Amino acid sequence: MTTRGSSYKPTIAIIGGGFSGSLVAVQLLRRAERPLRIVLIERDDLPGRGIAYRDQPECHLLNVRAEAMSAFADDPDHFLNWLNSHYSPCHPVGITEYLPRRIYGAYVESLIAEAQQHARRGVSLEIRIDEVIGLRLSAEAASLRLRSNSRLRADRVVLACGNPGPADPPLADTRALGSRRYLGQAWSTPGLYSVSRDEDLLLIGSGLTALDWLASLSDRGHRGRIHVVSRRGLLPQAHRPVVPQNLSFDPLALPPRVLPLLRQLRREIETQAAAGGDWRSTMDALRPASQKIWQRLPLVEQQRFLRHLRPYWEVHRHRAAPRIVSMVDRLLRSGQMNLQAGRLIALNERDGSVDATIRLRADRSLQTLNVQRVINCTGPECDYRRLNHPLIVSLREQGLIEADALGLGLSTDDRGALIDAAAQPSTRLFTLGPPRKGQLWETTAVPEIRVQAQALAQQLLAQLVETPIHHRDASIAWL
Repeated sequence: MTTRGSSYKPTIAIIGGGFSGSLVAVQLLRRAERPLRIVLIERDDLPGRGIAYRDQPECHLLNVRAEAMSAFADDPDHFLNWLNSHYSPCHPVGITEYLPRRIYGAYVESLIAEAQQHARRGVSLEIRIDEVIGLRLSAEAASLRLRSNSRLRADRVVLACGNPGPADPPLADTRALGSRRYLGQAWSTPGLYSVSRDEDLLLIGSGLTALDWLASLSDRGHRGRIHVVSRRGLLPQAHRPVVPQNLSFDPLALPPRVLPLLRQLRREIETQAAAGGDWRSTMDALRPASQKIWQRLPLVEQQRFLRHLRPYWEVHRHRAAPRIVSMVDRLLRSGQMNLQAGRLIALNERDGSVDATIRLRADRSLQTLNVQRVINCTGPECDYRRLNHPLIVSLREQGLIEADALGLGLSTDDRGALIDAAAQPSTRLFTLGPPRKGQLWETTAVPEIRVQAQALAQQLLAQLVETPIHHRDASIAWL
């Protein structure tokens, strides 16, 4: 057995090389003062980009202005300074611009490279292009099994897998879901380029993912008819410049129920509108308190919010770049795009096309659309009881993780430690970002994730200093 102080170097494994995982790695590299091995495991070959920023068309824009996209809360101009020194030194980027997402991917990659370059002696980052498909815990460490059949021992593990993909629509007959005419993963850029310009399309879902597709189709000169169907037929609202606002009430002083808060927000918005203001400033003013508001709500109130208000919150809170919204408006006005509130209930493939049956929300009547492609643009499947990825299945079967009560993510404590089936927080397994949505609600955007990444890195480093590291060569038994 080797204890801390010998040649053994503590190891932190980070599963997932998107923004969340990359930023934890960066924070560890910047803050570690003692020897440390960081292993960042990403199944694709571009750690730092993740699904959101990898291989994106130029028209896929950030949904937030450049000024708000710094990776470091204590250095709010970091992204802007990087842009104007590395990306566009001859033409400074304005703080209100909505930039292509691929540029942000390059920014995150540069953070990793810079942090590696300036890390203290003995602090290293190893990037593995592989996929974790299993994990076992012993009293001494975690053992990760990778798809390449290799093993990795780690003293701490960060699950940074980001958003899972969407679930397929719940159809009675699922045969058409196996057809090439159904694209179950809208985030697939090759899938986008496989669509011919004259094909008629059905997009399931009308959120930000659908807007990405519409932008790309428009940019490529798509000529076919585009049907967009979602439960309520709502589209994300556009960002607009607004004057910052302070709320005239304390949302944390209200009763912990949804209805009083909703009524107070409506009054606030009406007051702002009467004074020539904009509802966006009210929504923005609420954001700093959103996590605390959510955590004050009893479970039944959180469920009520999700059941009745979530779609309306999403389109007003998660807004889109003005240029993208204007493009969608043009598609609607021209008649090329049709937006309907309804639910897909059947897909039937026939020669060269698919018949999609929709139950309309307004009158419950059925409508059949004949299209060449169906694209699933719904949101991520966040209920970890349903996910079938080998790693998640492994953790679930061992009782090492527990889905939260709302089906939005994983149960965690206030530090991001994963809570197991016995309701105990782990001392070795942690997460951040989207998996914490059930606990925090607001946890998917850069401003929230950057704070979590810094706090988690500090916590992990403190634990490794306080707790002796024991290591032995014998592997953990795999069942």
